[in-house]
Amino acid sequence: MITPLITANFILDSEGNPKAIQSGEVKHYQIQIQVENAPQDTYAVTYELHPTYYEPVRESIQREENFAEKLTSYGDYLIRAKVRSKTGTQTVVTPLSTALTLGHPSAPSSPIGEALEHIRKR
Repeated sequence: MITPLITANFILDSEGNPKAIQSGEVKHYQIQIQVENAPQDTYAVTYELHPTYYEPVRESIQREENFAEKLTSYGDYLIRAKVRSKTGTQTVVTPLSTALTLGHPSAPSSPIGEALEHIRKR
């Protein structure tokens, strides 16, 4: 049995740089999270984000988009995903920085690597 995996990607602008919203001295990066390797009979994924989010619990039923959810973040925290299928519920927990590293395996490119480092340090 393949274990579901939380991955994430920075949303990029037309020049390939991570999009961010500046709030004072803090950059909030625009990110998309998703679940790879979900069982075939998965019908929903419930994400539990950091409790400081306005909506820290979010649900996706968009299987064709790997149950994607968009968010912004300026720092690292644990993301919990409850992958719900007809055969049961699997819970997967991954740090945001790890999910982003999985989504950008060749991240040493300057803008993406810098954004990833910024997320890791916060």
